[in-house]
Amino acid sequence: MDTREKLVRTAERLILRDGYSAMRVDDVIAKAGLSKGSFYHFFDSKEDLALAALERYYANRVKQLAEGSYATETDPLRRATRFLDHASDIVEDLWKAGCLFASLATDAAGSSRPIASALRKRTSDLRALLAEVLDPFSTPETSAADLAQQFLVCVEGSIVLARVDDDPTYLRRGIDQFRRTLDSLHPRNQAGAAKAV
Repeated sequence: MDTREKLVRTAERLILRDGYSAMRVDDVIAKAGLSKGSFYHFFDSKEDLALAALERYYANRVKQLAEGSYATETDPLRRATRFLDHASDIVEDLWKAGCLFASLATDAAGSSRPIASALRKRTSDLRALLAEVLDPFSTPETSAADLAQQFLVCVEGSIVLARVDDDPTYLRRGIDQFRRTLDSLHPRNQAGAAKAV
């Protein structure tokens, strides 16, 4: 792992654990086992480091969501159903430590325009990816964008509850709740009735 990657990964872990405000550059440097000069070679400020951590976090989570076998499914409805199976299978690995988006949104977005802007962009990008895969479940009353938003609400709420109760099973329950929403829209398809084969 190169020096920059060490700094970014360490910052991500500390932000998830302690929050952006509590994270100090000196702590990142010490935990990464690097020098202050190494930090300033790559970053001008704590804010720049947080932005790099956000980009890494986004790319990593999207990659894991996109790598499921569902991606090769040609039938759009089966693909969407298998996406939910995949998300349910990996949700604890993705978010058991929390969500960097939520952490930065609550702790940094109000005081940092660059972080707020980056969060808006990446959340918008994620909504677009989710809307594309969930589109087969849309109805005239509930658009694919609405479904993407609902998916995010279920996951983010589950992340908070998982942390409050120290119970990572809330994460899968969030996906289950979303499936029940889909089942109410499409009772014939029963998106959550059984995993796609």
